[in-house]
Amino acid sequence: MAGITKGMIADVHKKREISLPEDFFKNAELKDMKAAMVIYFERSGEIRLIPMMKEGGARVRLEVEKVNPALMQTMTQLFKQHDLKVLFTTGFCFEQNRCIYEVYFSADKIKDKQDTIRATIESIPGLYESEFEILEIGKEW
Repeated sequence: MAGITKGMIADVHKKREISLPEDFFKNAELKDMKAAMVIYFERSGEIRLIPMMKEGGARVRLEVEKVNPALMQTMTQLFKQHDLKVLFTTGFCFEQNRCIYEVYFSADKIKDKQDTIRATIESIPGLYESEFEILEIGKEW
């Protein structure tokens, strides 16, 4: 009987590489896949692999005073204006009187959009710090 998910246990101490199931490559929903975003969670050690239908991707990290409507509106407009497909977000995490938010997204021609994206991010009210990192296919950790 077919399930919703598949699982396996990998001995990552003996073999660092993990192969993907053949069904992943046969999945009709992924026929236009260009690559996969791999996200490593530094605290928990969890790893996620998310198929991408666009050619490039990036990570944005924001430290803000507090979550406010202007922040939400700015990020929503940013995603729509530049056709950024959100792949994963941490949500808003509070640490030391600051709100930290990370989002990973895919986009075509991301390098052409980076200056506008950076300028939009820097205009967010209550922004303490920000990072914008373009992730490139084939460039490893």
